[in-house]
Amino acid sequence: MKFINSILLLFFLISSYSWGQKSLDDVWKTLSNVEMKTYMDETLGFEVSEPIFGGEVEMIDGSMITISGYILPVDSEDGTSILSYMAFANCFFCGNAGPETVMELDTPRRQNLLNKKVIVKGRLELNRDDFFSLIYRLKNTEIVEVLN
Repeated sequence: MKFINSILLLFFLISSYSWGQKSLDDVWKTLSNVEMKTYMDETLGFEVSEPIFGGEVEMIDGSMITISGYILPVDSEDGTSILSYMAFANCFFCGNAGPETVMELDTPRRQNLLNKKVIVKGRLELNRDDFFSLIYRLKNTEIVEVLN
């Protein structure tokens, strides 16, 4: 019996620690582990910001993640969507949050999902050097559920 209890305890510890078991808010919490370093780019002639990702964020670069957020109403030439941790009134573009609270989705913008909370999954890609884009991108994005 002691052996079975030990196996069950080990299974519980492993499964509760694994990335797939984290809540959807825990993903955003992990993604908040980033600092922005600002410097003057002499070539461009203006200041740019470069993300310095924390260790936890680096560890999940390229991983499949599931995350929830709000689809923001943005115009993009390539049809990408933006997912925000917060609703539009409080989002990064309104000055109420940082760049770690939004990410690009490679799904085409769908008018019926604007300002709605959704759950999406895809492969996380960190953007280290294109300061014209967001610091997080979700590739091969699939909308799992529309919450409201």
